[in-house]
Amino acid sequence: MRFLLILLFIFSALTSFAQKSFTFPKVKSQGNSIEQLTPVNWTVIDKANGDLNDDGEADLAIIFESNRIIDETRTYGDNNSDIIKETQKPRILAIFFKNLSTGNYNLSIQNNDFILRSEEGGKLGDPLNQIGIKDQQLYLRFQGGAEWRWEMGYTFKFENKDWFLTSAINLYFNQNTGDMTERVYDFKTRELFTTVGNLHRRDVANRRTSEVLYFSQLRTFKTFKKPWAWEIMPNVYL
Repeated sequence: MRFLLILLFIFSALTSFAQKSFTFPKVKSQGNSIEQLTPVNWTVIDKANGDLNDDGEADLAIIFESNRIIDETRTYGDNNSDIIKETQKPRILAIFFKNLSTGNYNLSIQNNDFILRSEEGGKLGDPLNQIGIKDQQLYLRFQGGAEWRWEMGYTFKFENKDWFLTSAINLYFNQNTGDMTERVYDFKTRELFTTVGNLHRRDVANRRTSEVLYFSQLRTFKTFKKPWAWEIMPNVYL
């Protein structure tokens, strides 16, 4: 009996250690270079420069990727439940505002969930397509799939001391036939534009409709966990 208890204790300790063996680093709150801001054992895989808070300074958005492969449980479908386990390298999105007087970059937000990982794009491989800054807005683009492909785009803007999702696009299409459905979301005007038709015959085959977009409040990085996690309409995920 005593031997069994010892084994159970060891198993419990090992399980606890395995569960706690990986934690996301806290990105530095300020620094004057990308090298200075990069966490130890992490790599910059994409970045963008541009004015994000309308002060005329070139701010900085960085996507870091861990050098370590882990088992990571990810959310799909309802924004809350962690239901899919992936073996991959975790990623971090960090956004910095440049301080005019000091020249330093000051951390505005660190997000450990929103950026899709390299194993989440299906047969097309890494889904990370683009990060960009334009018109004081942050653009994130992803793509993936196989014969049926998807493209997702999200635009965030810093307003009232938080990062709000202002618009999004979701394109789902067959690469062989061209059959497609495209949804463009404008969260500021609460409008949804849907185009159903064919990528190869847009001028004659497509039908575009618009409707009111219903949601309770604007989503932020804190309330919109990651792509595919917001069921914005029945059976429609953004």
